[in-house]
Amino acid sequence: MLVLVSSKVLIAGAALTLATAVGLAWFSEPGWLNGLLLIGGAWSASCAGVFAWDAHRVRRALGHLVGGGAALGAEAKSRAAREQRSHELLARMQRQVELLSAIRDLALIANDDVSFARILGRGLGVLGGFFGAREITVFLEAPNTEHGLEAVAHHFGGKTRVCRQGELGIRPIESLRAWDEQRTVLPEPGRGGLRAACLLVADGEVMGALEVRLPPDQLERDLSELGRELEALAKHVALAIRKPTLYDRAVVDALTGLYTKRHFQEQVRQHIAQRMRLGTPLSLVILDVDHFKQVNDVHGHVAGDAVLAEVAKRVRGEIRGYDQAFRYGGEEVVILSPNTGLEDAVALAERLRERLRSERVETGEARIQVTASFGVSEFLPGSMSSPAEFLEAADQALYRAKRGGRDQVQVMTPVTATPELRAAA
Repeated sequence: MLVLVSSKVLIAGAALTLATAVGLAWFSEPGWLNGLLLIGGAWSASCAGVFAWDAHRVRRALGHLVGGGAALGAEAKSRAAREQRSHELLARMQRQVELLSAIRDLALIANDDVSFARILGRGLGVLGGFFGAREITVFLEAPNTEHGLEAVAHHFGGKTRVCRQGELGIRPIESLRAWDEQRTVLPEPGRGGLRAACLLVADGEVMGALEVRLPPDQLERDLSELGRELEALAKHVALAIRKPTLYDRAVVDALTGLYTKRHFQEQVRQHIAQRMRLGTPLSLVILDVDHFKQVNDVHGHVAGDAVLAEVAKRVRGEIRGYDQAFRYGGEEVVILSPNTGLEDAVALAERLRERLRSERVETGEARIQVTASFGVSEFLPGSMSSPAEFLEAADQALYRAKRGGRDQVQVMTPVTATPELRAAA
């Protein structure tokens, strides 16, 4: 633009100079020469004017072109921004559909199955597919462990292991933070990818925590959105684990909330078969409330029921998430403890014994001191061939505990007793 203006000024100056020269020549040269110079001056002035007008038009055209290009650039940027927003909205809608689909799958799993192991196996498969997770671990509350949490299921490489299939031995990382702080812990970028954890809550009760490890390519995810997704799915995982079903009501004792004797007979066969197949240890603890008949006779059956309910509550509070407790008889409780050797089972029985006697049971009219006697056995394939022999070994130990003064733990002996001894107990 500056070049055009300068050219216009130069041409106009040249024309003015030529016209001045013509004027001077008019007064100094002969008449015919004066006329020729006058014509030349007029022609030069006309050319200068034309050139100046053309320069002006070119300058205006360039101005319009530059302005139009800026407008086109702004429009292109606006269109790109709109397309980006549409793409992001579509991606969010698609993610929401996937989330709803995963929730539906978890609900179907909870309704279709009653097995703790199968529910977790299938459920973590759904979570792994949704998050593209490298690893997912479910931890349940275990008060007497080092961290207060114990891994019961682990999803890795597209496969899920549940603790009943072997010791997991996985330490909580972000799950421990979530558990201690009672909140969802959002992931932090690190060399190993992303870790996030949230609580497992069902019916207002915190059961444990769910921990997810994502691959590094997820670092650019909206972490707050990830947290919301994790909480939504963890809620349904917790419900799937805990949700009462018709099957539960058929195998759970109404008074104590423990499993029934019939369910014990089913489960012990399955655990023994697993013990034979995998070689993992399996132990059994049986307890009998001391002087329970006297409680009923002195305080009444309502007080007796309150004692049994409180004993069951304390038992559930001490055992691990994958142990199973059964009301075997009137005041007898049996605990199946998979992946547990005899020494650890004895330690569990001692903790239970201390827990039962640590506080009196409030029955409304009286505060009753409760103790129990314990027998412990481990299934030994070389000397046991049936669930009855497994239970009999623990029952013999229980009999010795009662004969020895009660409120104590006794351990199985290598030789099993006869059925007559169980009847005498």
